[in-house]
Amino acid sequence: MAEYHHPSLGAITVVRSSRLRRLGISIRATGEIRLSIPSGVSDRQAIQFLNEKEQWAVRTRERLARRYPHETIELPYATRSHVLQLNPCPCLSPSARIGNGIIRVSYPAALRYDAPEVQRIIQQGIEEAWRIEAKAYLPQRVDALCKTFGFRCGTVTIRNTRSRWGSCSSENNLSLSIHLMKLPDHLIDYVIVHELCHTLHKNHGAEFHQLLDRLTGGKHPQLRQELKNYTTRWR
Repeated sequence: MAEYHHPSLGAITVVRSSRLRRLGISIRATGEIRLSIPSGVSDRQAIQFLNEKEQWAVRTRERLARRYPHETIELPYATRSHVLQLNPCPCLSPSARIGNGIIRVSYPAALRYDAPEVQRIIQQGIEEAWRIEAKAYLPQRVDALCKTFGFRCGTVTIRNTRSRWGSCSSENNLSLSIHLMKLPDHLIDYVIVHELCHTLHKNHGAEFHQLLDRLTGGKHPQLRQELKNYTTRWR
């Protein structure tokens, strides 16, 4: 995977693969443009194809922006244990580095921090910070809640899951989203306890809800409603 800077479309994610049969272009809800190139196709051919699709890409990106509006991330911004630092510099493309509690995003001084390609890198940096924090916090929190309530579960996996906060497999392995790090502690615990209840009840039947309600001190409906104020996706 590489990156190409188009004069009007900005940063383009480039994917080359022998499994591809034809040139292709796709645009995500975030505005990211991905150019897929099969083996045997030259850079010149790929750029020509991209130029031919330029107006389509502009229209599609604008349509997605209207359908999926997202927040502009600016200073001050902080995760649980990292702060965002924006650094305009004489570089060619935006990049993010995580270290010493700082999400350091560098980007060409000719660009604004709210440019789509800079915002995409900022989001990637924040997600990496969430991943670091999730790996440090969530497994030990699962262990603590297992001991408190007498559960036993398998492995705990941390993923950048955007469709759900967590899941429990048939083998009682837990998968937890890095986006849990957006939540206050009591809602993180609620999600974890929810998944731990699935180690005993593999559905959302009456017994599952009774157990979850008992373990949350009768606050299950209230916590479920509060959780709806958050999302695993970027707005």
